[in-house]
Amino acid sequence: MTDVEYHRSRYDVPKAKGFMGVSYPVLIVCLLIVTILFALLLFFLQQSKFKLKEFNYVDESVEVELVEPVPPPPPPPPPPPPPTDTPPPPKLQVRVPAPIPNVAPPPPVNIAPVKKEERVEYTGPPVITQSPPPPPAPPAPPRPSTITNVQWARQPRPTADDFPARALEREISGSATVECTARSNGSPANCQVISEEPAGMGFGRAAIRVVQRGQLSPRTVDGAAQDATFRVRVPFTLG
Repeated sequence: MTDVEYHRSRYDVPKAKGFMGVSYPVLIVCLLIVTILFALLLFFLQQSKFKLKEFNYVDESVEVELVEPVPPPPPPPPPPPPPTDTPPPPKLQVRVPAPIPNVAPPPPVNIAPVKKEERVEYTGPPVITQSPPPPPAPPAPPRPSTITNVQWARQPRPTADDFPARALEREISGSATVECTARSNGSPANCQVISEEPAGMGFGRAAIRVVQRGQLSPRTVDGAAQDATFRVRVPFTLG
């Protein structure tokens, strides 16, 4: 081999071998594989032909027993006819009005008025007629006794907690007058606000709470304690 042929064999493109660059043995094997796969596909299509499946339906006879409907009940008998021998209605008895007696009216009495010059004035003593006395007036209800000089067994005193919150916020002093009932045991009850200065600050309600904490010496009559009303003024002063 010459040098030129040697160099051509190393650097030139190799010549194609077989069919389209594939060797004949490989080509034959591929054709066989394709032929086998095609045969399997034809066999599968031959076995899975689309055929309608036939179903044999059997009509089973069912015995049906016809039941006759129950006949309706007979209609009720007609009502009996009304009796024909009913007594006739009673006859109305018309009363004849009683005759009105023809009584002549009494004759009129004609009294002539006395003339003014013929009148006589009565000059005798006055005649007093006896009339029943008027009923006596009902007695007035007893007025409850009032304690003017209140004597405390335990005198109540307002504390800082009793001062109304509204007046405390505005730093306003005041007072309230309360009227209560001193029970026989000395405890105040039925307290009412008579007046408060200034109004609307809550001094009245605060005074009632203060007075109800006190204890009075009860009023006694013949040695027995009795209820009585009293009034007391409670001052509220800022310290």
